[in-house]
Amino acid sequence: MIEQKGFATVLGLCLILIVALIVKGLAEAETNHAREISNFEMEQALQNAAESGIYEAAEIVNGQTFTSGKIFTTTKTFKHGEQTINITVEVWGKQGSIANYNEYGTNLKYKIYDENGNQIGKKNSVEGIYFMSRATINSGIWDEKIYRRAYAYIITDNEVSAEYRGKFYFMELP
Repeated sequence: MIEQKGFATVLGLCLILIVALIVKGLAEAETNHAREISNFEMEQALQNAAESGIYEAAEIVNGQTFTSGKIFTTTKTFKHGEQTINITVEVWGKQGSIANYNEYGTNLKYKIYDENGNQIGKKNSVEGIYFMSRATINSGIWDEKIYRRAYAYIITDNEVSAEYRGKFYFMELP
């Protein structure tokens, strides 16, 4: 009879330990979920800052002679709860030739027009400006530098239809 009481006590302690581990696991899962949400907000702010940097850079180089290099560096602020985070945005650009390919690797030619708006032919590539923007915070969740990038180009070639010139074409890289 004494042996049965000891077995029930040990079994009861094991059940209490299992319940405590389950409760601790649920609490940790909720903490991880809260961190994921917080990280998502910060990453979205970084991505938005990187993309807005491209728009600002295009305004700076619009109508100017531009070849390549760093266009500007600026600081933006993001309010994260009670904390204000400084985001550093750097934007580079390069004048170059732009070719358009579809998902099958086929070159999609650009239509070119004369002064009267009549189509006079097609081009494999056109002149434009590539932009690369990087938004960085120096102290993230784990006290490490976190960054997001954005890539885009605009077509500046005067032979191409006005509907293609000056528009932003953002590129998604894997």
